Amino acid sequence: MHRVHTLAQRVAACATGTDKDYMTKKWSHAQWTFEPVGPMGGATGNAFANVLQAAGIKPEDELAREAIQNSCDAARQGERRVRVVFRIVTLEGQRKEQFLEALSLRTGIGPRVGSVSLAPDNCLAQPERPLHLLFVEDYRTVGLNGSPNDRRSHFHRLLLSVGDSTKAFAPGGSGGSYGYGKSALSLNSRLRTIVAYTAFDSDDTGATARLMGCAYLEAHEFKGQHWTGRGWFGVRQQGPQLVVDPLRDDAAHALAERLGFRGRRRGAHGTSILIVDSHVHDPQRLLRGIEEWWWPRLLDQELEVVVEHGGAEFFPQPKQRADLLPFIECYSLALGRAQAAGPHQKSDSFQRLRGLALGAYGFQVLPDHLLQDFPEEKLGRIALIRSPKMVVEYAEMGKAAPPTVGVFVAAPEIDDILKLSEPPNHDRWDPESRRLEVAKPDEETARLVVRQLRQRLKDHMRRFQAQASPPIPREKRRLRLLERELGALFRPQLWGDAPEGLTDLVDTRFREAPAFRACCDASIQTFSTVAPRLRFDAEEDSTETTGRLRVHVFDGLGPSA
Repeated sequence: MHRVHTLAQRVAACATGTDKDYMTKKWSHAQWTFEPVGPMGGATGNAFANVLQAAGIKPEDELAREAIQNSCDAARQGERRVRVVFRIVTLEGQRKEQFLEALSLRTGIGPRVGSVSLAPDNCLAQPERPLHLLFVEDYRTVGLNGSPNDRRSHFHRLLLSVGDSTKAFAPGGSGGSYGYGKSALSLNSRLRTIVAYTAFDSDDTGATARLMGCAYLEAHEFKGQHWTGRGWFGVRQQGPQLVVDPLRDDAAHALAERLGFRGRRRGAHGTSILIVDSHVHDPQRLLRGIEEWWWPRLLDQELEVVVEHGGAEFFPQPKQRADLLPFIECYSLALGRAQAAGPHQKSDSFQRLRGLALGAYGFQVLPDHLLQDFPEEKLGRIALIRSPKMVVEYAEMGKAAPPTVGVFVAAPEIDDILKLSEPPNHDRWDPESRRLEVAKPDEETARLVVRQLRQRLKDHMRRFQAQASPPIPREKRRLRLLERELGALFRPQLWGDAPEGLTDLVDTRFREAPAFRACCDASIQTFSTVAPRLRFDAEEDSTETTGRLRVHVFDGLGPSA
């Protein structure tokens, strides 16, 4: 039996088993294998998606967040800049049929379509519809190395495990930690099906490349048996336990190229994920999701992203977005790359809490020329950022007026605490997260850090809003002193608990309304009762204050004081 050299011969060998190496390792007999429900139950295929769906994040945004986060977490040691390519491909006619046959979709998943809930316009239910594929390819990364059957391996954690918190305790400021990255990928497939193709340095199994298809369907009944909905395209091992191995090495490369992947034969280490029958086929919508959440890492040139579609390349341009530009300016303030240009901007660092540095912020009141095209729903919000440099959340911390935005960059010292506080979507910092029970240095400190951090951000932003004023163009400058004096003169009387005379820290309120009485010497006395108190957003417990009383007297000639 001779060795096969050409690609066409290798593809044929993969299908027929004529290559001796493929026959020996049984990599040529790939098929779809689904998991039956065992006596003790287990996670359904849909469980991987349910967690992310419940949070209400758009699947496209979740795709941009999770896919890039997986790639950034897998960066090669010493590699500063990860490259991620989103490639949108549309197949019709014979090309579509060849793809469906190569992945055995009609025979493997097709019979189950009627037993599960899928998008009604999926490619198997509507054969005449074009097939949209989305490839997510990363470079300058390590790939999914390690035995597929070892729960600690990168391959197992991405494709097979769910709820795995291993990465939460990994050094280096990783982004993910739950093992739900696969959910964001499968949610964007009408068939809830993806294919992973990866190349890496030789691992302890001797492999350098692998390919496996994964379906995450809902639990269902089929041919009188109950199934979890989890299915794998690979080679099933013989034995009492259900174990499906991925294709490896030459077999993986050959099938990957047949499915439309870019080859990784010559040291092009990294991982490519194919989303089968993808919902995403508009490059602009995908670009907006990338810009929305990854602009800090893009601006720092630690991430390179390309979206390919129809022979053209598209690049994220966060600086061209009116709704991101004010946050970008605040980011520079928080990092000390820029200084406040006036009272409409502010930057500062929080004081340490129990010896831990918290981080720094930058705020600004939006000038008129930026406010015109700025979305109202982002006003009063702070972009929360930690070490992966993905925006975790645009957190509502302030008020809509005056129109203010901000950015907070967490200190590396609390990165692990914040990571443990995040839910599966990594979309907020929650002081009540159960995972903080194992946080270091201790649970109490961790919860205090998250709680105090959120409270300080809210307090500081609201105080800034109360004190700050937007930049005033020269042609619109006014006589503020005169306006204040005239305003005090004609201000209506305030009664009861209405606020009067707000200062930086003190709020003075009338207990009794101002009144007057005539005296024996023909003079008039005015009297009232006032109560000064610290404002609600003051951080200090006490302060010294001096009050000044001004009484306006009206006579026939007009007012005087």
